[in-house]
Amino acid sequence: VLSAPVGGAPRAERARALQRAMSADQHPAGSGAGAQVAKRRRLEVPPVKCLDRETYLAKMKEVLSPMVQIGAMYSSLVDGIVTDPELMALPIHDHAIVRGHAVFDTCSVVNGRLYRVDIHLDRHIDSALSARIPLPFGESSEACKERMRTIIAQTVVASGFRNASVRYYTSAGPGNFGVTPDGCRPAFFVVVMGKAASVIKVEDMKGIREYTVDLPLKPGMLAKTKSNNYMLNVLTAMASKDRGGNYGILVDDEGCIAESCVLNCTFITKDRRLITPSFDKILAGTSVRKIMDVAHRLVAEGVLTAVSQEKIQVATAKECVEMLLSGGDTHLVPVTHWDDKPVGTGHVGEVTKRLIQLVKEDAEEGVDDHYDLEYA
Repeated sequence: VLSAPVGGAPRAERARALQRAMSADQHPAGSGAGAQVAKRRRLEVPPVKCLDRETYLAKMKEVLSPMVQIGAMYSSLVDGIVTDPELMALPIHDHAIVRGHAVFDTCSVVNGRLYRVDIHLDRHIDSALSARIPLPFGESSEACKERMRTIIAQTVVASGFRNASVRYYTSAGPGNFGVTPDGCRPAFFVVVMGKAASVIKVEDMKGIREYTVDLPLKPGMLAKTKSNNYMLNVLTAMASKDRGGNYGILVDDEGCIAESCVLNCTFITKDRRLITPSFDKILAGTSVRKIMDVAHRLVAEGVLTAVSQEKIQVATAKECVEMLLSGGDTHLVPVTHWDDKPVGTGHVGEVTKRLIQLVKEDAEEGVDDHYDLEYA
């Protein structure tokens, strides 16, 4: 309703003025009838082809050919093994990809025998339970472990590799793009790779340079669960490589040595003690546990005076005469220079050499941590 005329202006004239003002609010300057109408944006790109099954698999084979060679893969989704690389795939809506809701672990194949698969499977199942991923097999953890061990063995045999690295994953599984795994089917995957695919290279075991990295540790649960969340691990290695290192050394908020990106740290002190950080803030490495086991033999021989797992201040570690990193069951990596200063003499130490020898002998000739495989 328009009010009475103001300043003598006729009511009709005031109505027209009000309409003009409202029109100006809705159509700013330059957008009137005389202005050029803005064009809608269009993406001018070359068309992407829709591929048929045969073309897709052929292209995947070509793309994967120069990459790491995987001898065989098992998927619980089909309960079978494939040896064609182009068939080794996960559904895109598997929650290992969608949310990183998956755990993994490893074991080794040495001279046609599974090595240390049980200790890894124990940790793997603990990780799955910690991540609240339903176990994919059996009515109990032990039944699931037995089934997983059998599948791993059969996948190794299918690969034909007698010396290999094995990696296996338990995922919340495929089903949707949600946050929780409701509606998903838990899945188990196994891949068998040749030794050339190992994270640790043969030349590393002759001695490397390493650097302390200023990155946070994983929070407690993720530190102790071997999950697929390895962003901080990746950044740790990258930060060390930026300076000429390899894997990086992490320090906790108390100024104590924690771990490397995917490896545990071990030191030999001046008084010939073998020391390594406790597992309260880091993953319980299986390789460093084997090192501590064989190191007791060196104590009996008088080469070492003690074996200890403890908090290690950086200053204490810097005074040590030998330093090594360990992972992957058989990989002991001597560190000869740390933060551009020599560790001890700057060469691989005698105790480190003995530890490498003892672990190698256990892997190749031992019986306690092994399962024989029957190849065709």
